[in-house]
Amino acid sequence: MNELNILDYWLILKKRKYPILLTTGLVVAFTFAVTQFVQPTPFYEASARVKYDRTSSVASLLLESLSYSGSNDLGTQAEVIRSFPIIEEVARELHMFPEDVSLETRRSAPYLNTIYALQGQVKTARENDTTIIKVTASAEAPERAERIANTVAQVYRSENIKARNRMVTDSRRFVEEQVALRERMLNEAEEALRSFKERRGQVFLTEEAKAALDLFTKLEEDYNKVLRLKDEAFKQIGVLKRQETMEKKPDERIFTEDPSALLAILNGKLSNLLQERATLLIYYTPEHPQVKELDQKIRNVKTEMARELEFKIKNLNDREAALKEQIDQYRARYLNFPKAAIELARLDRDVKINSDLYATLKVKHQELLIKSAEQIEEVTIIAPAVAPAGPVNAPNNRLNMVVGTVMGVFLGIVLAFARESFDTSIGTIEGVEEFLKVPVLGVIPRFDEKEMLRTATKLLPPKTDQETILTLAKLACLVDPKSVLAESFRSMRTNIQFTSMDRKVKSILFTSAGLGEGKTTTVTNLAITLAQEGQRVLLVDADLRRPVIHKRFGIERKPGLLEALGGKIPWRESVRTVTDLMLGTLGVDRVINTPGMDNLNVLTSGADTGGAGDSMSLAKIAKLVPEMQEEYDVVLIDSPPILPVTDAVTVSSQVDGTVLVYQVGRIGRNALKRAKFLLDHAHAQVLGVVLTNVHAEITPDYGYYEYAYR
Repeated sequence: MNELNILDYWLILKKRKYPILLTTGLVVAFTFAVTQFVQPTPFYEASARVKYDRTSSVASLLLESLSYSGSNDLGTQAEVIRSFPIIEEVARELHMFPEDVSLETRRSAPYLNTIYALQGQVKTARENDTTIIKVTASAEAPERAERIANTVAQVYRSENIKARNRMVTDSRRFVEEQVALRERMLNEAEEALRSFKERRGQVFLTEEAKAALDLFTKLEEDYNKVLRLKDEAFKQIGVLKRQETMEKKPDERIFTEDPSALLAILNGKLSNLLQERATLLIYYTPEHPQVKELDQKIRNVKTEMARELEFKIKNLNDREAALKEQIDQYRARYLNFPKAAIELARLDRDVKINSDLYATLKVKHQELLIKSAEQIEEVTIIAPAVAPAGPVNAPNNRLNMVVGTVMGVFLGIVLAFARESFDTSIGTIEGVEEFLKVPVLGVIPRFDEKEMLRTATKLLPPKTDQETILTLAKLACLVDPKSVLAESFRSMRTNIQFTSMDRKVKSILFTSAGLGEGKTTTVTNLAITLAQEGQRVLLVDADLRRPVIHKRFGIERKPGLLEALGGKIPWRESVRTVTDLMLGTLGVDRVINTPGMDNLNVLTSGADTGGAGDSMSLAKIAKLVPEMQEEYDVVLIDSPPILPVTDAVTVSSQVDGTVLVYQVGRIGRNALKRAKFLLDHAHAQVLGVVLTNVHAEITPDYGYYEYAYR
């Protein structure tokens, strides 16, 4: 089998253009219907953009020492935006719940489902490698999507400000309480000193006594400070052991006076881990592997902090013992001084201590006021959301139609090639000749029946019935001798004559493999062309089961071949001549005006006796055909199809040549091969094949004749 080239593919597409167009139209229509009538519920998306940055102000740097984080995890912040506390506050801002919601209501399933549903409408994503987070909200109304996105961004900014400034606020409140306490204690110390001086008058001490009392006072201050630090350390260890308290208050911190100490760093790390754990618990249970892994990190940090505090307590114990020993030494000397001097020194010391502490707290209070006024902000809304112009899931009708057209064309081409691959007919003249090993004698193009009917109607009498017009319209060489169809029959006549030049061929049998392949139309038109050439032609209708020739020429069916085979009437008396044709449906004018019609003689099938198969015996045909050849130049015999009945096989062995008529695409190549085999088996002389009802195309690139049937 020859390989297909580009031209072959093009011809296949051209041959199957109507199925391709039909498939494309159906797919496009289906796409249009789906686009118009099966549209999804529209929903809209609005996006706000927030920028997250660690601030570099003095207050924030002081806070960083207490809440240290080694990385600026924007991924964590993106999840915080969608966390349960933020979304819950957003729901309140959107008035999705009443103002006062009880704890029982907050734990109910409808409340939680509402929060989770709102959470599902919010998406966050970091934009490239920037510190900008895109907050996208979706809703069924554009204004709703815009409001949700802007509310989420605003609530996240407010909560971040509260979280970052919460410690400053708590410290300021604590310092304010201490300022009030120290102010009261300072007033009491000053009042006690004033009362003592009024009661005892002026008391004088030597310089040595003053120095000793000052040193004694300093040692007591240091000793009290050590005791305070020890107490603070023990309390810090107690806080670490209260894990439940830490889980309930993730922002609780361990205070230290040294912001650069390791304990402060560990405290900040612990705070971050607890906050991260609280975020995870919004989505996972405590048994989740990520939560368990984070719990292990928290335990490790607490263990390290406890170890650091124990080491601090050990150092403070040593410091306490040393100070106590020095205080005891100075206490002995201190007791030798006059009691009035000792009491005066103690009162002065109390006034001084309270005054210094009061002044220090006032300074701290001013610093914290400045920090509170700064309002540390890490989140900035750089692009608020705007109402979207259209839904994000709106169908793109133009794109859908383009895609539908492309898919339709593709599917049509696939179906066309699939049909071509399953087509068992033969697609080229060369293919027919190679398959059957006989030449193609003629290619009869597909004719326009409507045009032929119009032409036949003009030529026939006005009262001619439609069936007769349809029958006679197929006599192209008679009705429209200048048409392309008539020319194809004349070309076939010439090819048959050239084929039979090397041997004498006077009787030709026309048959086909199956029904309806156009053998009768072919043989009748060939008979007319031969008669017009001047040859005496006898056209015999041997298709005794379905005779048609008498209808084509508008003559009587009987007597005919059946009567001749039965011996009732000599076959010569049953032959119809030009006189019979003029008296028939064709009419005198049509027959006279057509040159050569006096050379055409017709032997019809005869009466229908019901025993047509028995009449076509080999002996009868062997006797009848030679007689006909003696009387006429050419004897053309129209026989039944080969595969349904055996009449054609019987007659083929008694004639000079057989022509196989094949309508491309009507039957498969195997049936055609079987018909050729039966003829060869009967020792018939197959002259060639005539292809009927084809659409011919001349291909200039290759210069050969190729066709496509319809």
